[in-house]
Amino acid sequence: MMNDSKYGRLLRMFMALAVFILLVAVDQFTKRLIMLNIPLTGDISVIDGVFKIVFVKNTGAAWGIFKDSTLALSVFSCLVLAAVVFFFFRLRWSIKKHRPLMIICILISAGAVGNLIDRLYLHYVVDFLYFELINFPVFNIADCYITLPMIVLAFMFLFYYKEEDFDGIWRSKKGDPDNG
Repeated sequence: MMNDSKYGRLLRMFMALAVFILLVAVDQFTKRLIMLNIPLTGDISVIDGVFKIVFVKNTGAAWGIFKDSTLALSVFSCLVLAAVVFFFFRLRWSIKKHRPLMIICILISAGAVGNLIDRLYLHYVVDFLYFELINFPVFNIADCYITLPMIVLAFMFLFYYKEEDFDGIWRSKKGDPDNG
């Protein structure tokens, strides 16, 4: 029979998986919407001179680096995804300071999988958000799932977390209700 802590952990894992799937679905839906409604290199001005929706086939990474490196970027994405998932399962919901990290892991994983799906099936990533005013590289929703949490994570490590907040992440603690 499952005790409350195991039931709670299972429920949290299910919720995390549901959110992850929803995030990937939103990313993929927006990309398909762009592919079906905007011609390649076409655009829709949202705020004239500031922000456009465009359709770009990106065979590399941000700022045009690693162009035509679909396989290498796919392998790298899988390695990062594996590390993030491993870290996610080492975190404990019972420690309140770990909760934001769990959310960040879900977002980064969803972004990595969203772009990985494109690379594996299309051999490029669909990018479509373009800040024309600052000539920022074209990006997509999955990129937001990765970049924004990484910025938050950097600030959290600088100003919020202390070394002792991570005691026990790399080794199990006996009696921890989240270590079922």
